[in-house]
Amino acid sequence: MSGISSSGVGLATGLNISDIVDAIIGVQKNALVKLSNRAQAFEATEGGIKTLEANLLTLNTSVQKLNQKSTFETLKATSSDTNQFSVAANSTATAATYQLQGLQTATNHQVISNGFADTDTTPIGTATTITISNGGKLNEPKLLEELNNGQGVQRGSIRITDRDGQTEVVDLSKTLTIDDVVNQINQSATSIEASIQNDHLVITDTSSGSGTLKITEVGGQTAADLGILKSTTGSTFDGDSIYRITTDFKLSQINDGNGINPVSGQDDFQVLTADGSTFDVNLDTAQSVGDVVDLINNHASNGGKVTAAIDSNGKLTLTDNTGGAGSFAVSALNGSLAARELDIETTGTGGVITGTLSGGLNSVLLRNLNGGVQSGGTVLTAGSIYLEDGSGSNATLDFSSAKTVADVIDIINNYNHGHGNNNVELEASLNSTGTGIQIKDLSAASGTSIEIQDVSGNLAGFLKIDTLLADNKHTVDSGSLDLRYVNQNTSLSTYGKNGTAVSTGSIRITDRDGTNFLVDLSDKSTTKTVGDVLTKINDAATTAGAQINARLNDTGDGFIIESTGGSSFDVKVEEVSGGSVASSLGILGSGTTGVTSRQTTEISIEATDTLSDIAEKFNASGVASATIIDDGTAFNSSRLSITSSRSGAGGELILESDYDFGFSTSVDAKDALIRIGSNPQTSFLLTSSTNSFDDAITGLEIDLHSVSDTPSTINVARDTSGIKSVIKNFVSAYNNFVDATDTLTSFDPDTNKRGVLNGNSLVFTTTSRLEGLLTKKLSISNNSIKSLSELGIQFNSDGKLQLKESTLDQKLADDPTAITEFFQQEDHGFAVVMDDVITKMTDPFTGTLKAQTDSLQASALSLNTRVAELNTILEDRRQRLIEQFTQQETIVNQLNSQQTALNKLNSKSSS
Repeated sequence: MSGISSSGVGLATGLNISDIVDAIIGVQKNALVKLSNRAQAFEATEGGIKTLEANLLTLNTSVQKLNQKSTFETLKATSSDTNQFSVAANSTATAATYQLQGLQTATNHQVISNGFADTDTTPIGTATTITISNGGKLNEPKLLEELNNGQGVQRGSIRITDRDGQTEVVDLSKTLTIDDVVNQINQSATSIEASIQNDHLVITDTSSGSGTLKITEVGGQTAADLGILKSTTGSTFDGDSIYRITTDFKLSQINDGNGINPVSGQDDFQVLTADGSTFDVNLDTAQSVGDVVDLINNHASNGGKVTAAIDSNGKLTLTDNTGGAGSFAVSALNGSLAARELDIETTGTGGVITGTLSGGLNSVLLRNLNGGVQSGGTVLTAGSIYLEDGSGSNATLDFSSAKTVADVIDIINNYNHGHGNNNVELEASLNSTGTGIQIKDLSAASGTSIEIQDVSGNLAGFLKIDTLLADNKHTVDSGSLDLRYVNQNTSLSTYGKNGTAVSTGSIRITDRDGTNFLVDLSDKSTTKTVGDVLTKINDAATTAGAQINARLNDTGDGFIIESTGGSSFDVKVEEVSGGSVASSLGILGSGTTGVTSRQTTEISIEATDTLSDIAEKFNASGVASATIIDDGTAFNSSRLSITSSRSGAGGELILESDYDFGFSTSVDAKDALIRIGSNPQTSFLLTSSTNSFDDAITGLEIDLHSVSDTPSTINVARDTSGIKSVIKNFVSAYNNFVDATDTLTSFDPDTNKRGVLNGNSLVFTTTSRLEGLLTKKLSISNNSIKSLSELGIQFNSDGKLQLKESTLDQKLADDPTAITEFFQQEDHGFAVVMDDVITKMTDPFTGTLKAQTDSLQASALSLNTRVAELNTILEDRRQRLIEQFTQQETIVNQLNSQQTALNKLNSKSSS
């Protein structure tokens, strides 16, 4: 047996070979350990410098923050009454002070039904449809800002006095619309009533006094602006005109906000003068009413034959100056609807054509009913109507002058009030939803039937009141007259469900022959309105050769994509690439003749539906939610309570059904209302459908929380707290740097332990440069602050910075601009100079610390490489020694074997 055991002991000699080899190699390794220790020392120093560098970089981050304009330009908004408003300033805000007062918070419209026997047992017994809409009312009032040719009304108070001598001050400082004014006056304790007549207010005294009916100012000009600064000994007076169209009106403001729709690139109408000459007018460039007037008057072929103007009543007049014997007429060209929308597509009387452009203060034009002016639609001709009440009294009334819904109502009611015993006892008004007209029989409860029929023209049929009622019915209700309130200019930003923005993307449309095409609606800059959508659909259909036409629908509340040919398939609209634009436009799906987008929702009610079933259907509609409440009465105590999903006035629920649910408003739909300014006479009001007013004042995000009798002061000023925070962060960062250098250069005499950079001159050099800058008086020109000490920043006994906050606060209050200049003045500002100093030390390519760490890394690498080489040499030497000792053991073992053999031979010889 020969060799070395696993424990390192020679099997032949019994010597501990491993210990002998380790001892031999250990002597030679002493020099290697010294080299390794030197390498570790280099690495430790390098690590210390990197720690120093990390702290310098952290410090420089705080320095660079001091050199950013945003640090000193950031504004902060505060509210003196946080219960009333919360405010925040963004980057576009400017320093200023505002007075804001919350006048009204936004609400969601709520309606409640009649009582029903129970919740989920008794069916209603009648199949019906409930139509839900947010528009189409025929009496939308004008905003006060729209009055007096856009000059508005100075809000304030007026004093009203009736003929009995009762007087009251009426506060109109919070009124938004002309209806608000009327309501405030009518709520007074006097006998004075206000009403609206076309373009002015009418003031009526219902008392029997003999004094003077008068309205006077209370320190402002509110009454004058409303046209009612007047007095009379009579019982009524008409106010001055406060709303009429002028040449300054944009076309989008006329025609009940529907504007006009000229045919692009073609002439829109022809003017035929009485001398037989003609000229064609193109309205492509017209943006205002004045532009229309100018295009007619300045037409090259006109030559003064026709004079266009806006008269004193705000109507567009065309006057024939030729003196000819023929007809003076305007006719449409190229399928344009513009002349009809301007109300001048007619033959003149007496050489004058007059077009009514507006429905006045709170009515609408008749031509905008039944979906409005449409190609191929019904053209209204107002003529004579036969009316007969339940007692048999009758009359034929001339409506040829009627242009608005209010005109129709007035003609009927004025006849009844002016013909004594010959009255037809029929009263006209808007219906309960405000979307149609109703005629109520005031004669005896029994008698002959009510009859309303066109004698000439088609007005009664157009208004859906041509009828012959049975004896037991006393009211004719037109139902919704489908006022056009969605038009070419309707913004897509609010066209989506509940007033949300329409998505962007592409849709695919397939016609009835199977031809399909894509419509790209992804570009927001070119897809802003309903008209943009219609144009893009029609252009794409033409390119694809598809039999599709997109147009405004016949119900006034949206648009339709309709088939113009084919018969094999349904018209289909699909999303593309998982988009949602078709859905948000309300056109996702298919239909035999087309697909319609409406701002109206229909809920189908079955005869077997209970109140609970109806509530579920409302909740599934997405436009309203419904609950069932118990009013506590003994009979029929279950009621539907329906809440609009859309807040503000735009979320008003207009509910229509031929079943009498008895819907009535329990909570009005109101926009939030705030006043900007402390003086109602010089301030202005802003509304929001929510309680947020992010666009009210540039750069401010304003949230209304509650109403108040006094304004809140909103102060937008330099964010000194933010500046102070940045300066404090700088002081903290420098002190952390000091702590780091103290640790790196420390020495403990008890343990003789030293920091890794103890005695390193680099730390001293770095610290000295920074301390010198921190205490230096800088060469900052034209500035009152030249050193950190002037800001309350000084060294304490520990070599750290300390901030005297009271000094800094005073400087921030006295001269924040000087602080900005101290830190940021070009080439000389503290932050500019210190950033440069630190960057020169920490630059990752050329910094002094980089040079130091590179040198240390190179030295450590060289030593570690040499150590590795020597370790390899020593390991080789160890292996050779082991091999030599192994051979020695083998030889010894052989010698031992030979000795044993000789001993055995000797023993035999002896024996």
